[in-house]
Amino acid sequence: MSVAVPTRPGAQAQAQAHAQAQAQAQAQAQAQAQARSGGLALEWCRLLVRALVDAGVTDVVVSPGSRSTPLVLALAETAGLRMHAVIDERVAGFFALGMARASGRTTALVCTSGSAGAHYFPAVIEAAAAQLPMLVLTADRPPELQHCGASQTIDQTRLFGVHVRASLDLGPPDAAPESLRAVRRAGAQAVLATRWPTPGPVHVNVPARKPLQPGLQADPGDLALAEVALGIAAEPAPRAYAPRALADDAGLAALAEACRATRRGVIVAGPAGLAQEGARPAVAALAAATGFPLLAEAASQLRFGLDGAAPAHRCDGFEVLLGAPGFRAQMMPELVIQLGAAPVSASLGAWAAAPRWVIAPQGWNDPHARASLLLAEVGPAVAALVERLTSTSTSTSTSTSTSTSTSTSTSTARESWLSRWRLGDSLVQREVAAVLAAHGWSEGAVVRQAVRALPAGGLLMLGNSLPIREVDCFTCAADAPVLAGVLSQRGAAGIDGLLAGAAGAATASGRPLTLLIGDISFLHDVSGLAACAGLTTALAIVVLHNDGGRIFEQLPVARLPGIDLAPWTTPHGLALGPAAALYGVAHALVRDSAGLGAALAAAHARAGATVIEARVPPSGAATVQRDLAARVAAACSHEGLEP
Repeated sequence: MSVAVPTRPGAQAQAQAHAQAQAQAQAQAQAQAQARSGGLALEWCRLLVRALVDAGVTDVVVSPGSRSTPLVLALAETAGLRMHAVIDERVAGFFALGMARASGRTTALVCTSGSAGAHYFPAVIEAAAAQLPMLVLTADRPPELQHCGASQTIDQTRLFGVHVRASLDLGPPDAAPESLRAVRRAGAQAVLATRWPTPGPVHVNVPARKPLQPGLQADPGDLALAEVALGIAAEPAPRAYAPRALADDAGLAALAEACRATRRGVIVAGPAGLAQEGARPAVAALAAATGFPLLAEAASQLRFGLDGAAPAHRCDGFEVLLGAPGFRAQMMPELVIQLGAAPVSASLGAWAAAPRWVIAPQGWNDPHARASLLLAEVGPAVAALVERLTSTSTSTSTSTSTSTSTSTSTSTARESWLSRWRLGDSLVQREVAAVLAAHGWSEGAVVRQAVRALPAGGLLMLGNSLPIREVDCFTCAADAPVLAGVLSQRGAAGIDGLLAGAAGAATASGRPLTLLIGDISFLHDVSGLAACAGLTTALAIVVLHNDGGRIFEQLPVARLPGIDLAPWTTPHGLALGPAAALYGVAHALVRDSAGLGAALAAAHARAGATVIEARVPPSGAATVQRDLAARVAAACSHEGLEP
């Protein structure tokens, strides 16, 4: 016997609506799965790429190839990701490096299998040395094609050796749900490893079996796999939040005590990333609190753009001053506070024996093996140090009269010490102007004019080896008060990839950028012009064309009797205009200040890259530097700044 149970009014309609909604959702999921269906390799790469984006990757640089097809397909369809196509993997590596340097974010690289990934090696080395976040994704053949003579197949595991922070091999794609979840986790782990505990490059090897692309018709197995992958992609993404490096209290206390006891101290700042712009107020406050002069290199972010902060404590001409032996001997400091990486300046090496403290977030930045290290972010650490130094509760004296006497004596000594640095700096700036006027067109004149012409909010990028030293020597804070920041390739300090790196930095920042580069560096990276050709941001490439690597004329090897410097200077006699024309990049040849001024104005007003070939006399840099050194030494002697 059956009994009919009455239903509430409208319940039947509600049940029907629910069933209809379920059917629609199922049909939508099946349609979505069918649209997505592309086989195991593509689903695998989709999950990996989505994990990278969820972890903060916004830009990826891709070079052509077949084995990387599923990766590129996944990249192309993923929202929130910008793809940049670069033919040459070496250029692509430095382009990505420039993006990471300008943005501070992890930039990804994708290439095919075989020797392609090896072309990233120079950029990987620089990223490791400069502590820049970069993720290298190399497509690979599956295990059954390894070690059997298969085409375009090499052993890519640990391809970059010790130069990466981590090396992951994902293995061939696996359809098991736990494997699909694991590839998402591996993506999140890889991005984290590019940023913490020490920023740098990470290598992920991605083997794939054919088919590498979706078929024209999806089979039931592909549809089922796509549904599983969709479900996993909808799950919350793995996330990791890295800690900040804060200064140790004991280290701060020890450094504060050393500062209080020091009458003749200096603050030295070597090359640093754009993030160090944020440390400017704290560093200015430290100089004011200690009375120590600030010797900031151009690439430190602490010379330009200070907006007048602590002008009495800046000494931009320190490199030239320390070239005067008498001044250097008389001005030996009792304490050196080094901010960040070791300076480019060779003159500062004379202070290797002085007590030294290094404040830097990562690494052991002490080539002379004598320093105490405070591992912390520079801005917060310096701010905490200033707070200790200016707090009335930190006095260790027990006698008021003794404390007052000691404080007065220390203050007087510091004022005298600082005044000598200020006098020396004024002498340098005077003699720099005089020597540039006397010699006319030279490398020093070019870099000074280029820096002074920088547009508001622009970036300056300094090439190795001569340009960065010329800027340190011939420019001061007043030359670029509106400069946003300075980029430099001082990790491994190579001359390679500078054009591509500048193109990447301009792309990532969207700011007008001026690159100062030597002619040898230009020729070394001439294929990098391909990355410059499609820019929409103004990029002025100022080439110091002195027909060779003239930095060697200022090194000890040049003083050997009868030496032929050609193997070092490598004079070439080449014009640069045809190279620019090959890649469709604007070009201007200039031979004087008026021509340079016009070319710079046009380059800053133009969307895209311009090569400004500044032809200067060969061997002129060494002559000008010798004259400047002699003038400054004589001026120091005349003003009593030498014994």
